[in-house]
Amino acid sequence: MAKRSSSLRFAVSRSNGGPTLLDGARQFAAALGHQLAAPVEVAVSYDYAGLLKATIAGNVELAWMPPLIHARAASRGGRLVALSKRGGSLGYHSGILVKNGRYRTIADLVGVRAAWVDPSSSSGYIFPRLHLLAAAADPAALFASERFCGSATNACRLVAAGEADVAACFLSVAADRESAQREVARMFKTDDVSVLDVTAKIPPDGFVVAPTVDESLSRSLRAALLNLHTVPEGRNGLQALLQAESLARVQPEIVADLERLVSYASE
Repeated sequence: MAKRSSSLRFAVSRSNGGPTLLDGARQFAAALGHQLAAPVEVAVSYDYAGLLKATIAGNVELAWMPPLIHARAASRGGRLVALSKRGGSLGYHSGILVKNGRYRTIADLVGVRAAWVDPSSSSGYIFPRLHLLAAAADPAALFASERFCGSATNACRLVAAGEADVAACFLSVAADRESAQREVARMFKTDDVSVLDVTAKIPPDGFVVAPTVDESLSRSLRAALLNLHTVPEGRNGLQALLQAESLARVQPEIVADLERLVSYASE
């Protein structure tokens, strides 16, 4: 592949991850740049709204987005070109977090203070909130307050400090409380929070090419992303940023799930 004369810009949002987000993004970008034979720069948006805006405007060529945001980007001309695959599956879960020893079941949650990630976060707000409302003994009495704090790390810290009662976070492959607890302890380096429950599967996060990118470069980006797992540095980059084993082609049934998610979030 001929080397490009200019660098590409790859964007993530700080809402996507914890304290290792930037290091993971740089490692991923280096692996992608090797595949493309072109330098790839990393840009970090403050939140998901900023990530969407930057991508649609063409301020970046490629972005890693959660499901609701990449579905919205696709509806505005962005090209969804690859989906994250973890544990052989397209999709992930959310863990509902509480302070150790404070609550035993969702039915115990009454008048709680919720710390969420971002209004557009599937794992840090939309799915766990729906899960709680569906399982609560009295949905109307569930929340005393709700706030957004920008990242799962911040939300977890508030729960650990007793400044919030419930939060939620992304789980890469864990689908039960025991494995989720191990993943949470590893991610946030704390034993002060416990996993109260785990949500149903959430549609996968993915990579969107900006609508300003020409078709030739879009094809090159898609091919490079789908081949990352075939080389050691690519596998390391996928793990460092996404905790994923590979990236997969976009499938029609996933697109249908995403359209339903956008429809729900717009209501």
